[in-house]
Amino acid sequence: MRRLKIIAATLLIVFALVLAVWQPWAEKARFVPEKTRSEPPFSSPPEDRVPDPLPSSTGPRPAAETPPASELLLSTEDRQKVQAAIDNLGFTLRDYGTALKGNPVGTNAEITAALLGDNAKQVKLEIPAGSTLNDKGELCDPWGTPWFFHQLSAYKTEIHSAGPDRKMYTEDDFVR
Repeated sequence: MRRLKIIAATLLIVFALVLAVWQPWAEKARFVPEKTRSEPPFSSPPEDRVPDPLPSSTGPRPAAETPPASELLLSTEDRQKVQAAIDNLGFTLRDYGTALKGNPVGTNAEITAALLGDNAKQVKLEIPAGSTLNDKGELCDPWGTPWFFHQLSAYKTEIHSAGPDRKMYTEDDFVR
């Protein structure tokens, strides 16, 4: 019996090592020959246009409005204010979790409603300093973009701000 356990453990270790080296789930880069490309390599669309991913008769769509580059550069003081806004929102979620034995879940509007009293105990919390409420009932970051909440566990929620460019998952985002 002991020999069988040793053999099973050895096979399991070998299998784990094979998977670690082989990594079948890793995405492989695909080679596309130059002759099959529809555009020259490293070309970029004109600054005022974004290519339409699905070709249509209307042509490319206009680029999304983004603030001027000067607005995207934040001073240390502004960065601290944004970080304070995220921290205040985190403290509000912590207080809610303590009162109701778990964080609110759902969309931004559902989480906001829960924080403002639409919950089992009708606990009402104030809108955290540095956040605003938009007309859809969502809590927004200092640029007016709705915060993105990612539930990590019953008591831990990641808070994500799109930053000054108002686009999620770019270099200027703030995350807590």
